Amino acid sequence: MLRDRFGRPLKSLRVSVTSRCNFRCVYCHNEGMPRSCSELLSPHHYEVVGRACKALGIERVKLTGGEPLVREDVVDIVRVFSENVKEVSMTTNGFYLAELSGKLAEAGLRRVCVSLPSTRRDVFRSVTGVDALEKVLNGIKEAYLYGLTPITINTVVLKSFTIEDLERLLELASRYEARLRLIELEPVGSGIDVFSRYHRSLNDIVERLEARARRVYTRQLHARPVYVLENGVEVEIVAWFGNPRFCMFCDRVRLSPDGKLLPCIALRSSIDLFNCFKSNEGRVLDCVIAKFVEVNELREPYYKYE
Repeated sequence: MLRDRFGRPLKSLRVSVTSRCNFRCVYCHNEGMPRSCSELLSPHHYEVVGRACKALGIERVKLTGGEPLVREDVVDIVRVFSENVKEVSMTTNGFYLAELSGKLAEAGLRRVCVSLPSTRRDVFRSVTGVDALEKVLNGIKEAYLYGLTPITINTVVLKSFTIEDLERLLELASRYEARLRLIELEPVGSGIDVFSRYHRSLNDIVERLEARARRVYTRQLHARPVYVLENGVEVEIVAWFGNPRFCMFCDRVRLSPDGKLLPCIALRSSIDLFNCFKSNEGRVLDCVIAKFVEVNELREPYYKYE
């Protein structure tokens, strides 16, 4: 297993399979990547990347976008990764989840994270630009029925977020035995204007969860605190802005739709993987493995202790 110069292991790969999305969320940072790509990696390319992951001890792959389910070959992408790593998961806006849950589960997808800005229809529409709350809720239901569990409900907490919103999300999570992940708005990609208009502190929410939790533990990834409530629902807090403890336990690199390996969402340095696929067939895997070694050497905590 690779370790960076800070001693952090490389255990996971976050793969943005497209920059396209059918939503227009006000805070979207598109994984810190360009909005358009001239050439996308294919399932064949991803099969080689999966083999490289296996050789290097990378155990987890998470597929993201844009919106990954807008790719017609997304099921094939899931299948080639599932044949090479221990767990393939996906972050999705849930719009196409009802139609595709069965095929994704059959291809080897283990679980899904569904981005849900609100359970209030008007807020959902104003954040995403799409009137699709019921369709997304139905997608969560189908994912649950097909065993893509435990489902994680991802909610970016904005200034409009209320305690009543929290209670509605907790009820939804309880219904589908899901985790609730509350995410601090990130000043990445969307610019300082969006951040200053919508950012909301999570402090009062954390205080409320602490008072209600029967147990608190810390996820290894990013040292994220998890509050286990009396009804069994787990609420995870993602608050990385200015937080060196968050970066201290990062174990991932990222792959853009056009084949660039990135050490961090906030660092602009990258390693081009696409050139490996232009070399002769017998050396492609070795080339891809070497590129992972290169990007691992670029990894460093974005926020550090002084």
